[in-house]
Amino acid sequence: MNYQRFYLIAIASIATHFYTTFCLATIARADAQPDLPIQTTKNTSVNKFVAQGTEIFLNGKTLNIPWGQWQVGNSLRLGISDTALDRQLGVELFNNSNYSTQPVDWYASDRARKISLTAKLSRQYRYLDITDIAKNSGWKWQTSGNKLQLNTPATKVVNVRNDNIPKNGKITVTLDRATPWKLSQTPTEGYLTIEAIADPKLLDRFNAPAPTVDANLDPDDDPAAQKLEYKVTSSKNQTIVQFPIVKGQRARAKLLSPTSLEVTINSNLAAIPDREIKWAPGLKWRQKWVKLGVNNFPVTYLEIDRRQQGIKIRPMLALEPSLVGTNHLIKFAPTTQVVAAINGGYFNRNNRMLLGALKRDGRWLSSPILNRGAIGWNDKGQLQIARVKMQETLTTATGDRLPVSTLNSAYVQPGLGRYTTDWGSTYAPMQANELIFTVQQDRVTQITPSNAIGSVIFQIPTNGYLLALRGQPELSGKLSIGTSLSLQRQITPPEFDTYSQIIAAGPWLVRSSQIVLDAQGENFGANFSKESAVRSAIANTANGNVLLFAVHNRAGGKGPTLAEMAQLMQQMGVVDALNLDGGSSTSIYLGGQLIDRASATAARVHNAIGISLEP
Repeated sequence: MNYQRFYLIAIASIATHFYTTFCLATIARADAQPDLPIQTTKNTSVNKFVAQGTEIFLNGKTLNIPWGQWQVGNSLRLGISDTALDRQLGVELFNNSNYSTQPVDWYASDRARKISLTAKLSRQYRYLDITDIAKNSGWKWQTSGNKLQLNTPATKVVNVRNDNIPKNGKITVTLDRATPWKLSQTPTEGYLTIEAIADPKLLDRFNAPAPTVDANLDPDDDPAAQKLEYKVTSSKNQTIVQFPIVKGQRARAKLLSPTSLEVTINSNLAAIPDREIKWAPGLKWRQKWVKLGVNNFPVTYLEIDRRQQGIKIRPMLALEPSLVGTNHLIKFAPTTQVVAAINGGYFNRNNRMLLGALKRDGRWLSSPILNRGAIGWNDKGQLQIARVKMQETLTTATGDRLPVSTLNSAYVQPGLGRYTTDWGSTYAPMQANELIFTVQQDRVTQITPSNAIGSVIFQIPTNGYLLALRGQPELSGKLSIGTSLSLQRQITPPEFDTYSQIIAAGPWLVRSSQIVLDAQGENFGANFSKESAVRSAIANTANGNVLLFAVHNRAGGKGPTLAEMAQLMQQMGVVDALNLDGGSSTSIYLGGQLIDRASATAARVHNAIGISLEP
């Protein structure tokens, strides 16, 4: 009996020992990443997201950066949007051959060595697994709902050396350890922001006051008003190196060693590196310089293979579902579940209303104007660019045919303008002395005069539409209360009525690989045709791929003219190309960031063309 008892005690002791060892090992594994406790749930699938968000608190500062966590075995991995790493945290992306891996540079001791990170796609973002980089760099992190709190070790800026600034030159920053950084610029200033504190002796040497940069700078403001001199300032665990930029110059930062980085400021082509990144199945992010005569233009573009299953291209509105209003592309693109987008067609900048054709998912939202170019496509692979016209006609019971000038448009013409709930819930007259006809269930139910612009707000009926009569008083006698109406529509060319998606801009640049630019024929002014400006375009290739282009200022000068834009498109081998809205509107969005320009320099837009990856 005593032996049996001893045996049972021994077995219990051994079991307790193994259980304690297992628990300690589990605690040790959790200790290896204390801010990322292993989250286990029943039937948790490998590589499934366990948390995602769009805000990072980096050392106490809020950044709009997408992040995600997923489980691989017993390891909880942390991923951050690749474009955010590239644009905001100092992780340089190199070209890749497979969208599931991404070579990067992060303070490597061997400059020929590239770190390869695993990439994981969600419906909107491409996350790079930075877990090992973060651990090796001593980062601490924890999550709470939509937010990721990320803290980096205390880092010192040991030295800042500037050579030949503001002329072509460079700035070299020496640190005591690796830390995140960001480079941004306006036409007159550059800013290198480093997650580190500068040595007090260094600050004394530069004798700089506190920075005056407005982090919420409205891109419509004049950047020249923000002009600053070369200086180094430090506060709240962050150092800012500010430096002047001469017109036509560009700043580029690169890592030199495990403890140093360099900013070069010049007008050379090296300021913008060539780039070809396979971002997702059927989607490439490309960037290169294109030579045109004696000029070189920086071109950023997305290449979309429409044959890839799951890729969808659709027009987007800045303030869904209304046709009135504008917003920054980087703000409204994330709300629409797209992975990428480019600014779209024109709008009235005063009243923020649409100017041009827009059709989405088979529904005409707004009519074409001024014989301008438009692009139409469907999910069958068909795509076409043409100068499009629409003619709507209302027919009364007595046979009178009344032409409708425009549908849901801010382009005001004499005659009848028709406004549906696609415009919004209400309509405010855009011209003095408009006569408003309310039509419900194909019958005129009310007639109301308006004396001044916006003097009365009219409710648009959900079971009909409003007609705004401007001038042409002879038409009013044919639209009395009770008049029944039927609507007919004719589209030229007729095939455009069969496309489910259409967006207009113009002018048409290239057709069948030949330049067909006729700005005057599309009613663009002479100044618009001749000016040099940043420009956007959409095009297709011989193999059916769609290209979304942003062309910025040439080396040492301004952006392309329309004629140069057409030549650039032709030189890049497109079959057809359409110019989109440009200037400060030009912006390409990918995975949570603008990839062609600093987001603070991009203006609000009315509409865009979005690319989604559907399961």
